[in-house]
Amino acid sequence: MDIAQEKVKTFSWEEISKHNNEESAWLVINGKVYDVTNFVSRHPGGDMILLAAGRHSTELYNSHHPSSVVENEATLKKFYIGEVEQEKPEEITKERIEKQYLKYTYEPSKQTLFYSDCRKRVEKYLKDNGLTHRDVPQMYLKTILSLTIWFILYMAVFYKIENYFLSFVVTFIWGWANANIGMGMMHDANHGGYSNNPKINRLVALCFDLLGGSSYTWKMIHSVGHHVNTNIEERDPDIHTNEPHFRKIKASQVDHWWYRYQHLYLPVLYTTLLFEMAFRDFAAMVLGKWGGVKFQPAPKNEYTLFFITKAWWIIYSLVLPLTCSSLPTGQVLFVWTFGYMVASFILVLMFQVNHVTSLTDSYHVNQQDGMVHEDWAVTQVSGSSNFASGSWLWNHISGGLCHQTEHHLFPAICHIHYPKIQPIVQQCAKEYGIRYNSYPSFWAAVAGHFELLKNMGAMGKRADDYKKM
Repeated sequence: MDIAQEKVKTFSWEEISKHNNEESAWLVINGKVYDVTNFVSRHPGGDMILLAAGRHSTELYNSHHPSSVVENEATLKKFYIGEVEQEKPEEITKERIEKQYLKYTYEPSKQTLFYSDCRKRVEKYLKDNGLTHRDVPQMYLKTILSLTIWFILYMAVFYKIENYFLSFVVTFIWGWANANIGMGMMHDANHGGYSNNPKINRLVALCFDLLGGSSYTWKMIHSVGHHVNTNIEERDPDIHTNEPHFRKIKASQVDHWWYRYQHLYLPVLYTTLLFEMAFRDFAAMVLGKWGGVKFQPAPKNEYTLFFITKAWWIIYSLVLPLTCSSLPTGQVLFVWTFGYMVASFILVLMFQVNHVTSLTDSYHVNQQDGMVHEDWAVTQVSGSSNFASGSWLWNHISGGLCHQTEHHLFPAICHIHYPKIQPIVQQCAKEYGIRYNSYPSFWAAVAGHFELLKNMGAMGKRADDYKKM
């Protein structure tokens, strides 16, 4: 019997939100509820499926599966158990909007065929050219080279180089090598875009823990929060701001005098990212949320792994050099601090120039119905900005971040393919009348980021001609 002909059972969000772990996992896709508990262990993407359990799952489901899965009703029909309870207007409170306890978070009538069309074109290109979505040989080679270079530089700066000037130069390069691991390897793996084998993805994702971060908290904040709600001012953790804040990047923020100087002092604060993340993760794990994103329950082994990798980072990066290296203590401390400052600055800048620029659009949650009145895929395109589009070199240097639009639409496709699919995405966006943002170079994108900071600080808003290139 067809789903529409059956007596439909409805579920409240209070009930749905309880089913957010491997023992009981429910997905909510396009307002329908699916019990995938018995499928979790057989899911080709491993425990990635649990990221969407007990919460809105539509955007994660659509962006991590091919057309053959998304558009095949039989795929989900066997897991169908009912519908999300349709809230009444008087039931839509501020609390329910913040918790996203609503049948839809993106207005259904605003969703177009753009994403479906674009995905099919990209899939056809990859198939016609014999290219796999993941497990790309060049990616494995890049990983081996990146880790080898990182290790050689680590040994050099912490144990070998005595000359202070040479140490400064090589430490700068080691800082880049750290950032490269985060951008070029962990990023793909944590999105499931590195390999078809979830165990390989998990192993490579742990490289981020090598830098003092946490691949688990990153996945919750970045994949569940940022990718689903790109540049949605009330929901995107990457542009989340408390009041007061150290920077103004949204016109809705209250003005403070120090914002007038933010384009001058923020570059210094950008060098603190990895230090802040190393300890912020503890608070996030304890609280079970960060930047407005509620975390899924972490498996017990995740806590064990979390503490082990944090301890190992401190041991290999600081304790061992201080106790085993023949270099002066002051030099070791300088190398440790400066190296991670460089890595932090590179990582922040690479991510900021993709969304917080004078080209990108931002969006709001409608406070009457709790939905974003825009096509989700459109927010991914116009809320992102590329730089050096089509460049093979910058694609490798940035780990695909220079093709941010392609990454947001297809996070589960290896970034090695981004320069090839970029013209397809741009052409499709043009046909659908969607603004496609791209700076001609990395330095132009950096200028666009600081232009936004300066305008926000001085005027409290974007410049009127901010989209004129």
